[in-house]
Amino acid sequence: MARQRGETRERGRVALDAMGGDHAPAAVVAGAVRAHVDHGVDVVLVGRSDAVTRALADVGATGLLPIVPAADVIGMREDPAIGLRAKPDASIRVAARLVADGKADALVSAGSTGATLAAALLQLGRLPGVRRPVVAALIPASSSRSVVLVDAGGSPDAQPEALVGYARMGLAYAEVLAVEMPRVGLLNVGAEAGKGNALAKAAHTLLSGTERFAGNIEPEGVLAGDVDVVVTDGFTGNVFLKTVEAASRGHGDGAAVLLGVDGEVLIAHGAADAGQIAAALRIAADVATAGLSAKVGARLARH
Repeated sequence: MARQRGETRERGRVALDAMGGDHAPAAVVAGAVRAHVDHGVDVVLVGRSDAVTRALADVGATGLLPIVPAADVIGMREDPAIGLRAKPDASIRVAARLVADGKADALVSAGSTGATLAAALLQLGRLPGVRRPVVAALIPASSSRSVVLVDAGGSPDAQPEALVGYARMGLAYAEVLAVEMPRVGLLNVGAEAGKGNALAKAAHTLLSGTERFAGNIEPEGVLAGDVDVVVTDGFTGNVFLKTVEAASRGHGDGAAVLLGVDGEVLIAHGAADAGQIAAALRIAADVATAGLSAKVGARLARH
């Protein structure tokens, strides 16, 4: 009998899209084995059975992890909506369905961000009051803590109203991370209210009347930790995130969290290696055990 969503395990089981990512399935499966052997993460691999079985054999782990077959893959250059409709047995959709059915507690994919977002919406749905989910990444700040970046790459062409919703979800996430009285800033080219393009100016006007808005913030201020949450559209946010990664000469060991869907969904970097996949799986297991999406939903309901 499938576990009902909302029940808890001792530690979360993670459905891993074994076919997602630039180095899938080899690096993805190797990362899953590492997470399981070194850290006890309960992982179920979702993908083409023959390819995943070979990848397990290549790292000497034949039969170590369960495989849920999925015959199709949504490619990085494929339109997510069209691909998911045409391929109901795509690995990302099957993995999301495992979470929806209570057979897994979290989902990790290093594949197409758009496909992961679309599959999560299709199978899990939105939290109450959420119009558009958002990808949240943690940016290391010089104050030895992290700043929540929303949107880190989910929706490149957002409307100003969407950024207000992103700010609410980002604040809720920061509170879940135990940040007291978090403040939110709007990523911009200057601190003055009139700075930026049409989107930034309109978003500033809308955000000015919202809780804990600290105004515009430049990248330098983000990295200094002057705010706890930084809001922008998905295009700008993804460029900013990749610039920070390039400056630090790596993709980091974390994974972005999809906020606003009714379940735990994490997005790893498309170029993630085995170590980074393993780190993403550890985070996913912890997020699932903590019930992040339920906590974010509860905080959204109170504001």
